[in-house]
Amino acid sequence: MKVKTADETGVSLRTVAWYGTVTVLGLALVTAPALVSGTYATTLRTVLLVLLVGLVGRTYLGALLAFRSSSPPDVDLTDPPTVSVVIPAYNEGPVIADTLDAALAVEYPAEKLEIVACYEAASTDDTEEIIERYAAEHEEVVALERDEEGGGKAKAVNYALQRATGEVIASIDADHEFAPDAVERAVRYFVADEDTWCVKGRCYGSNPTDSLLALHATVERHIAELADLFGREVLGGFTIFGGGQAFFRRELFDELGAFDEEILVEDIDMSARIHAAGKRLRVDPDVVTYEENPATLSAWWSQRTRWARGWMQVAVRYLPRLPFDAALSRRARLDAAYTFVYALVPVITIVAAPMLLLDRTVLTGGTFLPYDWLLWTLVGVAPFLTSLLIFVRDHRHGYSHHPTELLAAITLWGYLFCQGVVYVTAFLDEFVFNRESVYVTTTRADAPADD
Repeated sequence: MKVKTADETGVSLRTVAWYGTVTVLGLALVTAPALVSGTYATTLRTVLLVLLVGLVGRTYLGALLAFRSSSPPDVDLTDPPTVSVVIPAYNEGPVIADTLDAALAVEYPAEKLEIVACYEAASTDDTEEIIERYAAEHEEVVALERDEEGGGKAKAVNYALQRATGEVIASIDADHEFAPDAVERAVRYFVADEDTWCVKGRCYGSNPTDSLLALHATVERHIAELADLFGREVLGGFTIFGGGQAFFRRELFDELGAFDEEILVEDIDMSARIHAAGKRLRVDPDVVTYEENPATLSAWWSQRTRWARGWMQVAVRYLPRLPFDAALSRRARLDAAYTFVYALVPVITIVAAPMLLLDRTVLTGGTFLPYDWLLWTLVGVAPFLTSLLIFVRDHRHGYSHHPTELLAAITLWGYLFCQGVVYVTAFLDEFVFNRESVYVTTTRADAPADD
């Protein structure tokens, strides 16, 4: 898989025009019949409302379930397992020192801790210099150079895994900083249950004030990390981990093999493989790493299109299989079906969205659902109410939020609409234009400008 920076993936006017033309044609095909058929218009509104209710209803439920406490197992850690923290790094000069400092400061026996900082030889900033300096000053840090072309994060992590020696592998992105108790808290799950092969913690946004985009992305991630990911844990559903941080039992890689290097979201792919193997993937939102969200449009766009397209790749791979896999509980199978179907729902809702504009101008009418006005209201206020629930939950657990995050919750539907456009673009790339998958790295907020 090719790797590019966000700056290298510029979009030409011709590309914008081509994608725009295809999108407009799709919008016209879906919504134009509503101008001549009242039944079609009512059906389209009903489908759109049902899909949105399915999405926000799950989010409401998850936000309420997030109030459930997440106590780690009470086990004897007088002789804890060895832990290897794996950190892939490509042009991470602005953040890698803070990441290494946080990893060195965790509350875990130093003799049981190994930090494998794997940097790309192709890095053009001071990433190599910083990592080599830390390796010289701290015996826990291993500086590992990867001098290979392409591959993206999955290939970098797989390379680092060959050097890691720990019984537990902690994989974190180079812009993530451990909370002091994160490693010990995660390890408790592995000591308590040999069938636990993965522990996913919470990626907590640390830069909401960098830009309006970073602000909205931070609020979105709070909803995803608690209302979605932790909600799955409480429900006993199809738990998944995001690639920003996760912990693994070493045997996982012996049994299932390395991360898939040909898919854009290797983390979701591995989540599915863990469930298919009949093993447990636990989610504890108090295993915290603090992350930096994209602050510029190019960084955000490249990251979100990679995620969206990768989710579609995983959906195509596992939707025909996991909902029928006997290794999963019935609840997990249903949740897997919901998860992969909803990987495509943002595309459908964006295509059908012009109906909302037509309803404000030339069309009138409702849906086939009773009390649809109430359902539309619940959909409309969902981002604000779910964010408010999460902020209250966090306050009770000792986590703070910047005051502007509550204001961002009010305008989050606009942000989510933009994310829907990302999904449409990813859908066209994957299924219409069949473009080559490219791993686009995320530009850091305080990275120096190119000369």
